[in-house]
Amino acid sequence: MVTNVRFIERDYYKNVMAENGENLTEQQIEKILDASEPFWADLTFRFFENGSMIIIDNHTELQVPLSSLSGAACEFYAQQRIKMIKAKLRNQKITEAS
Repeated sequence: MVTNVRFIERDYYKNVMAENGENLTEQQIEKILDASEPFWADLTFRFFENGSMIIIDNHTELQVPLSSLSGAACEFYAQQRIKMIKAKLRNQKITEAS
């Protein structure tokens, strides 16, 4: 089984700002994001059942090494990996209980 998870950096920061920027309107958030970065990462993480993973840059369609991730992309990867480990452990407990 392969699980594909897409990470769009601009959307990530938009959500963070919406959650934490109590007084910011959506238009203000958009304006800040438009002015702050000309290039946003757009990655697809392909997680495989055996624990391996491939990261694809959706702009270039090339593989990205895990070591080159930084900032929000690295945090996103860590969160996804933790979710997958928890799910695997839950499934193991359910299987063992049966």
